[in-house]
Amino acid sequence: MNVGALLLRCAQRWPDRPALVDARDGGVLTFSRLAERAFALGRALRSEGLNGQDRVAILGDNTPSYLLWDYGTMSAGLVRVPLDPALSADEQAAQLADAQARLLAYGDDYAERARELAEHLPGLLLRPLETAAGCADLLPAALPPAEAMASLNYTGGSTGAPKAVVITHGSLTSALQNIVPARGQGPGDVMLNMRPLWPIAAIVVLAQLAAGGTVVLAGRFHPRRFLELLAHYRAASTSLVPTHLVRLLKETRPADYDLSALRSIDVGAAAIPPDTFEAAIEAFGPRLGILYGLTEASWSCYQPPAALADPATREQAMRSVGRPLFGCEIRIERDGETAPAGAEGEVLIRGAHVAAGYWRQPELTAQVFRDGWFRTGDLGILDAAGILRITGRLKEVIRSGGKSVLPDEVERALCAHPAVAEAAAAGLPDPEWGEIVGAAVVLNEGVTVSVEELMEHCRLSLSGFKKPRVIRFVAGIPKSHYGKIQRAKVRALLADSL
Repeated sequence: MNVGALLLRCAQRWPDRPALVDARDGGVLTFSRLAERAFALGRALRSEGLNGQDRVAILGDNTPSYLLWDYGTMSAGLVRVPLDPALSADEQAAQLADAQARLLAYGDDYAERARELAEHLPGLLLRPLETAAGCADLLPAALPPAEAMASLNYTGGSTGAPKAVVITHGSLTSALQNIVPARGQGPGDVMLNMRPLWPIAAIVVLAQLAAGGTVVLAGRFHPRRFLELLAHYRAASTSLVPTHLVRLLKETRPADYDLSALRSIDVGAAAIPPDTFEAAIEAFGPRLGILYGLTEASWSCYQPPAALADPATREQAMRSVGRPLFGCEIRIERDGETAPAGAEGEVLIRGAHVAAGYWRQPELTAQVFRDGWFRTGDLGILDAAGILRITGRLKEVIRSGGKSVLPDEVERALCAHPAVAEAAAAGLPDPEWGEIVGAAVVLNEGVTVSVEELMEHCRLSLSGFKKPRVIRFVAGIPKSHYGKIQRAKVRALLADSL
């Protein structure tokens, strides 16, 4: 299947049901109107001379216009290239050049940036997102095959050369077959979205539509407004990143709002500190749906909120990301062999939802997508019941004196000290040991502690080679949009203190 065929099917099945609601002005697009406008935009792009698999970049916020361009581009057989607005102009220009984008569609807030990018890239066409209007017959401009590219999603953010994941129409629509039954949403269910639409995580919005549900687009995240809109629209589901949870717990009281319709808050659990996880359950109840996926293989595992309902098994559930979803296989590899249940190793994923590889990087593609399996670089444990737990990153393992140290265990030891709010560990080069353990530490407000005291604290729970040799106090831990620690930036922070 392809994106255009999916939108057409939704329009035929639920023509008059609300698909998108703009929380800014209350505007509503029904499924038939959404498909008509997306298809009209796709036809307009084709009429301007874009054809084949030309790339169309999108720079904007969480609005209906963004999705019209998003879906309209793909339904015309063109390739969408979503840009992270938080990147610098140089970083965005590098991605546009790498993708060989023909056109950049931009939101009102990014007009100046769009003109700056066009100066760097002669020949780049510019179009405002707000031009996504008009009507057409309820037919997409193209019906690309499943193996055709639908999207180039850049990973790595602000470090290193651009690396784009090739998402095909087949992998995108196959991912929906994993997500829709797992989430249990359907016609009449409302999802509130306050997340950016550029990451691969936005696939949950398309999954909500594929299930016949309604998506309320509410702009950028603001904690109090988020809770107000959850109550106002009686949303059954939403999706957050760990930093959103932290802000909600610090700045609001969820108990003050009527959230009786809310069934699930989907979030990637790997980046949630245990204390934050427990506080979120206390504040919202057992409503957290835990997912595991990557840009290359979105929504591969899911643990429904019901798994957190029993206090007796909650602690174990908080450490896992659930079972593989329909159409997804997970295996753990150790020393080139499939590891037995309960053993740690690299997480490998196979399924139709897995990406086709990396754009214009055949060597990397052959290295990471091997023998039908995607090598995630994540370390994990698959138990006898088929439940997966993520324990770390293979590339982030610190090798000190020939021994392995997982950053996570160092971070847990540091965070056990009452003065520590957050910590991030990374390996630093050392001529004698190969690497030594370093840690960036954020202290709780109004609290002081010495480096020596923290090192002594770690000595009580960690082996000598695991104890941090370098500790630096910082205002915040560098993290990605998904809340994952950016080790390269942590390493750079620590190196500056040597």
